[in-house]
Amino acid sequence: FHDMTVMEVVARNYCVLCRGELQNADMKWRLFALARGLGLPIPRPYRPPFIPGLTVLIPHYGETIIMSKSELYDKGSGRETLRTRIRCPGFNLPVRETVPLIDWLRARYSDEYKAFTHRMAAREDWPSENSWNDFNDKQWEKICVWSSMRMQTLYRTVAGMMLYHPALEAHYIVQRLPQSSLAQEGIWNPTDCFNCIVSMQIYKQFDKTKLAHTNKMFDKFPDSLKVAYIDWEDLVMEKHESMEVIPRNAQEDRVHRRQKRRYFSGLIDKHCQMNAEGRRAPRYRVELPGYPILGDGKSDNQNHAII
Repeated sequence: FHDMTVMEVVARNYCVLCRGELQNADMKWRLFALARGLGLPIPRPYRPPFIPGLTVLIPHYGETIIMSKSELYDKGSGRETLRTRIRCPGFNLPVRETVPLIDWLRARYSDEYKAFTHRMAAREDWPSENSWNDFNDKQWEKICVWSSMRMQTLYRTVAGMMLYHPALEAHYIVQRLPQSSLAQEGIWNPTDCFNCIVSMQIYKQFDKTKLAHTNKMFDKFPDSLKVAYIDWEDLVMEKHESMEVIPRNAQEDRVHRRQKRRYFSGLIDKHCQMNAEGRRAPRYRVELPGYPILGDGKSDNQNHAII
């Protein structure tokens, strides 16, 4: 839709290591986007430690965090193509062929999967591609993470946002102000100015699988990653003189007569204490004025994380 800038022409002709046109569409898009950005006027950057604070808020309800083996591959199907017929009265529809999702991902991102297998084979005994049943559980965890980075998952979104952390570290090394005592090594940290908060509305209701996936993100990413969630406590109900069931000490606790729970906004990070189930205790816990779910979608239901 527009003429190529000088940087795009240079990237197309001189920054590609292979001859001819670059085949990988995603790599081509990233390279041209970088070249287009370098051709734009770049404002003067802030110097550490005088960098404005930046907080990224990612809403999450029940979406997939990390792809699981059961979602990617059905152990009973093997590598055979499943043939199913769509039943529709009055129409003779053709047979539909389905394959495991991991096979589709490997075909869709063939060069990236090949590079992934080469990296894994250089580090450990990695099975050949003859059968998915040859991979053990440890290897399937790595395949699930690789697949999650190519699907619409929370892990992929968080991984993209957390790239701000190493970018700020590189900016600190090159552009820091040595005269400032706050910019000395061991004092300034990118977490001081950057935070990525995932508003997991139903973290309290997560099962063991989702808790393990959440802890995996904490182990993978730096301290800038935090999770805000809605917590609650059930109130003790009793009959009033008017025969109405209301919370005990409702007036002293300043809760509504019909309110059966007290709601809180909790914040956890990778340093919070974890129980046997894998659930972490909140570092901060602020009581909310009432039932926080307003019903207008994620934009309103995640407002508690702004606290």
